[in-house]
Amino acid sequence: MKRKIVSILLALILIQSTVTYTVYASSLADSLRAEQEKIKTEINASKQEKDKVDGQISAEQSQIQQLDASISVSEQEVKNLEIQISELEASISQKQKEMDEKQKEYDTNFELFSERLVVIYETGNISFLDVLFGSADMFEFITNYHALSELAKWDMDLLDSLESEKQELEQIKKDLEEDKAQLDTAKADKEAKMNSLKAARNERAQKVNSLSAESKQLQADIDAHNAKLAQNEALIAKELKRIEEEMRNKNGGNGTAGLHFDGSFIWPCNNKYITSTVKNRWGRKHKGIDIGASYENVYASASGYAYTLENPTGYGHYIIIIHGSGYMTLYGHLNAFKVSYGQYVSQGQIIAQSGNTGSSQGAHLHFEIRKASSISNFFNVGPLNPLDYLPGGYTLAPGATTES
Repeated sequence: MKRKIVSILLALILIQSTVTYTVYASSLADSLRAEQEKIKTEINASKQEKDKVDGQISAEQSQIQQLDASISVSEQEVKNLEIQISELEASISQKQKEMDEKQKEYDTNFELFSERLVVIYETGNISFLDVLFGSADMFEFITNYHALSELAKWDMDLLDSLESEKQELEQIKKDLEEDKAQLDTAKADKEAKMNSLKAARNERAQKVNSLSAESKQLQADIDAHNAKLAQNEALIAKELKRIEEEMRNKNGGNGTAGLHFDGSFIWPCNNKYITSTVKNRWGRKHKGIDIGASYENVYASASGYAYTLENPTGYGHYIIIIHGSGYMTLYGHLNAFKVSYGQYVSQGQIIAQSGNTGSSQGAHLHFEIRKASSISNFFNVGPLNPLDYLPGGYTLAPGATTES
């Protein structure tokens, strides 16, 4: 009987323990699920906050790149105004010299005319006929007549010359005043652009300083990339100046002598798949089109003098062709040259093979068209959109845009 009671008690204890454990386990599971949900909520909140921050970073960097594009445009406008100012100052100097020479010529002739008036005055009432009829004989009559006719003609020519010189002098003065007015306007425009440029640079600096450490590093990478591009352009500009001097020496002072550009371009390769267009990217303008030509033949888009060049951190192996009428084309990231330095090439002639040299992420052809007043002025003018000059039939890659 005693053993039976103990067994019953043990059974009751076991049942109680099981119930207690079950209740405890259920409570623990609920607690864990609640904690899990809390963690999920926190994760989602953190993710949303991260997305928000990423969006802010993206927006800030986008604004910085827009400012970079604006700064780049303003810098180019300042360069153009400096060129205009330089040309106007040269024109003013030349016109001032012309005016001084014309004034000297006018003063000399006016003095001669004044002397003739004094002579006429001092001769009193002696007329043309008096001189003729006072001749001793027919021979003297004819001689006097001829002399008086020549003198009268000289007087009339002198009067005409004075009138013409006066008009020319007045026109030069008018042109000079117009040039001076344009110069004042250009200088005022330049000052305004410089102030705008300074404000944009200050705004950019403030935005860069407000970026996070990670975003600052990214922006620093972008700035380093753009600085390298600017350095490359400076090197190319120096090379173009040397080419211009070579052409001038070769052609007797006329750098593009013998070039007759008809204004028509052809596609520089058979491939017409456009992966990038003339547009702003990374805060700078992409100054040509990228064509998805992988190690394919490259053709002269128009005839002219071809110059094979190299820039390891920029265009890589590249060719510039001088066409005449101010037009030039550039072919970048080439794998191999098919022409020699300074060679004259015909439109459609194979000049190179496209490739992946220089600052390039894959084999393609970078193609530019520009029009400048001189070869060395290549980078002082905005790039033309090649798609406006080439025949149609091309295809734009997804993501490639025609916006400039």
